[in-house]
Amino acid sequence: MKRIVTGCALAGLGLALAAGPVESQDMQQKIAAAKQAAAKNQQALRAYTWIEKTEILMKGEVKNTKLESCRYGPDGKVQKTPLSEPAEKQEDTPRGPKARMKAQAKAKVVEKKTGELKEDMEAAGALVHQYLPPSPDKIQAAQAAGKITVTPGASTTALRIADYLKAGDSLVLTLDSAAKGMQQINVDTWKDDPSDKVTLNVQMQSLPDGTDYAGNIVLAVPSSHIEVHITNSNYQKLAQ
Repeated sequence: MKRIVTGCALAGLGLALAAGPVESQDMQQKIAAAKQAAAKNQQALRAYTWIEKTEILMKGEVKNTKLESCRYGPDGKVQKTPLSEPAEKQEDTPRGPKARMKAQAKAKVVEKKTGELKEDMEAAGALVHQYLPPSPDKIQAAQAAGKITVTPGASTTALRIADYLKAGDSLVLTLDSAAKGMQQINVDTWKDDPSDKVTLNVQMQSLPDGTDYAGNIVLAVPSSHIEVHITNSNYQKLAQ
């Protein structure tokens, strides 16, 4: 089955680079093919609705969870609708003035921390969307600047792009050497300051029609012991 994903064209691009120098015109043709494949894949995903689950963990413990129904809107942007989640267990109201004051103070701390975690979750989501899906335009710019290196393997080809979005970051696409598609995406980047490192690991999955999507995403901020796990699932075709 013919795949309609960016990975197809990028795999061809990676293998061509690994084989040796490529004429500029040929390279432009491969980049154009990558753009076309990316557009086809995005168009295919517009015919689907899916469920996105986002969890924020601190030191391995889940602190906040968000469940949303997603689909592409007329403007080409993903629209998200919050889904209901089980209500949190309410603790018994403490007896006595001191106990109540202590409980209220604790509740305020928890509320503040929850707000901060939700802000972290939103910031993480925004950062993810800056790297996913990979932009053919940025790949072309990186090629022109000589910032793409290719490492061929027995069954996969790694395409590393330096300074993809920010100075000092990198995006690595692991492609099937048989040009069947993208298998994995790894990103090394940073948030507000280059010393505040962030890593992003994406495991790609495929739908029955050959459309690829980011199935599992893990964003980690080592300095704050925070991880954000995003799982996309339950893809359903919209009624025609």
